[in-house]
Amino acid sequence: MEKKPLREIINTGNKAETTLEEYKQIAEENMVNIFNLITEEKKIPVKDFLENNDHWAIHTYNVFKKALEIANEIEKETGIKTDKTLLYIMSWMHDSGRFRTPIIHKDDTDNIIQAKKKKQTRSERNHWSYWVTQIKLAIIKLKEKGIEISKEEQEKIKDYIYNHDFFNTRLDWSKYKEPQSLEGQITRLADRISVPIEEEIIRYRETGKRLKTVYFKDEITFQERIDFNFENMWNYIKSGKFDEFTFFLSLLSQSAEDFSHPILARIYQKRSSSKKNGIEKILEIAKQEWYSKTDLETMENLINKYINHFWITF
Repeated sequence: MEKKPLREIINTGNKAETTLEEYKQIAEENMVNIFNLITEEKKIPVKDFLENNDHWAIHTYNVFKKALEIANEIEKETGIKTDKTLLYIMSWMHDSGRFRTPIIHKDDTDNIIQAKKKKQTRSERNHWSYWVTQIKLAIIKLKEKGIEISKEEQEKIKDYIYNHDFFNTRLDWSKYKEPQSLEGQITRLADRISVPIEEEIIRYRETGKRLKTVYFKDEITFQERIDFNFENMWNYIKSGKFDEFTFFLSLLSQSAEDFSHPILARIYQKRSSSKKNGIEKILEIAKQEWYSKTDLETMENLINKYINHFWITF
């Protein structure tokens, strides 16, 4: 069997003018023709990927476009070229582990819904781990088709997928770290800034609604909020000490210092000035969800207190 490198097979659709609908069509073709995994049980549910609004089609399209933009800026300033195929795979599939189980449909029975919710929560919690497993299975399938993917490419992809949710050492402790490859670092930044922060907050609120996450709990203390990190997140959830508001505080706390590459740090710093818009959106959503004036004042005070505590600058 004639062997072909992955980059000659995969369609990245990396033209600046590629539309969302074109991107979705290309992605579906890639998923079916290239990353179609070994058994029916292990296949990625293509339809669910394409229909989801908060973590797949629209999100990954925006991440890929932003990753290309950042890569071009780095190349213009330094002459260093990045692997566009890796940028595509990292952008396109970084959240795929969230869809290890299908989303809930209107015609599902109560028993099916409860089973799917349980499995989906597990997928959300371990989505980085599930996709690393999927990558390993995909590599086997690629080899069966005579498609080669080098050890270096494999390691870069797995490293990024595992660490793509890294915020900083305070919020992640030893669980995640900054991706090692330049492509992984670029895609990590693109994942954070692919849309304005107020749109990012709306997107994560959609995830929260899907997972039935309460927006704000007044009983969570300020100390519990500043002690929060992603290693203890699931203990917080089990004990009822987690709400969407805590996660939004974490979004506000990321800074340029959390990106080691100087150009990436500078690009993120430009984003920081828009965090005021993010705060306004956090409070606006609270109003839309009918929180009281007292709750709104409490939220605003907590945001200011949190910002001052961690010396967060805009």
